[in-house]
Amino acid sequence: MKLIDKLSDFYDKLTNADSDWKNRTYDFYLLFGNEDESKSPWLKSNWDSNFKPYFEAILNQIENNNETGIRVNKYKTEKRVSQKDNKEFIYHSEIKLGRLKWNDKSHDKWTIENENEEYFQSFELWSPIWTVCEKRQTPPEIFISISNERNFDNSSEVQFGYFGVIAIAKSSNVDAKSILSDLSKKVNAKATVVKLRRWGIPEKEGKWFFINGIQDTFSNSIYEKDLHALNFDELEFEPVWEIIHRQK
Repeated sequence: MKLIDKLSDFYDKLTNADSDWKNRTYDFYLLFGNEDESKSPWLKSNWDSNFKPYFEAILNQIENNNETGIRVNKYKTEKRVSQKDNKEFIYHSEIKLGRLKWNDKSHDKWTIENENEEYFQSFELWSPIWTVCEKRQTPPEIFISISNERNFDNSSEVQFGYFGVIAIAKSSNVDAKSILSDLSKKVNAKATVVKLRRWGIPEKEGKWFFINGIQDTFSNSIYEKDLHALNFDELEFEPVWEIIHRQK
């Protein structure tokens, strides 16, 4: 085979892999969590009793779920003294958690016992883990992310305390809708909605905007206005979304 043919074949493989990565179709759920801080999913008691069992019921429907990987960003509060003016200030130092999996040991490491001592920022789950996805050149069967909607000093007013993204590949044939409906009722979420979406394709539909791929979906800049500046009850989900739960 000539060099130019080899290069052409290599380019075609890269192009097809990139297309497969971007175009895989998902049931794309958004979960808007209760604004009560005591109900936060990163608090150990809440995670163990209210969240983990439902997510586990979803993960148990796919093969090789032992390949699931987790990333978490959380911080501890430290008092430091400025070298410039010798004044004390509060510093948030990132806690290094190491490699996390879907097991009790990892859950104990990333969840929080006392929210006054630590600040949780974000959780991200890939099944299979991102390194396997990169090797196979295909996005995960299941992706879950949870973001804390409050800032470090808890000064912001929020319409929902946490924001969850749950993406289930259509080809995996996982039945997640009833599970997530039950979870939403259990934790009294503000709302949980679902639509079809491709993994890496930006889209605009109605008042909703998604300029990034599914793994980079955050609550800011996905609606025509700041979601926390709106009355949540006035948020327009239909007809873009199917509502599977709404707080009464």
